[in-house]
Amino acid sequence: MTTNIVQGNTAQFVAEFLDSNGNVTIPSGGTLNITYPTNNQGTTTASTAIAMTQQNSFFTATWSSSVSSLGLGTWNITATGTVSTSAQAQGTLRIITP
Repeated sequence: MTTNIVQGNTAQFVAEFLDSNGNVTIPSGGTLNITYPTNNQGTTTASTAIAMTQQNSFFTATWSSSVSSLGLGTWNITATGTVSTSAQAQGTLRIITP
């Protein structure tokens, strides 16, 4: 799924982690990883990892698209302190003109 975000705006990410049985589980932390274009041709990218803040059973993080050029980027969320290191959620961002 691709989500549009206007260049210069912020995007908030919210995650709730589930165990293999579908029950809510609270890891020791969560990380939002974003890779975004740094030129309008999309030929160069940069990446950032943002520690998520726990609020009850939810983890949140905010990313500002002001550091990005126009184009496509990707994001994923991983839990820290778990056996699995695979992304628990992922998607695509399309940075568009204001």
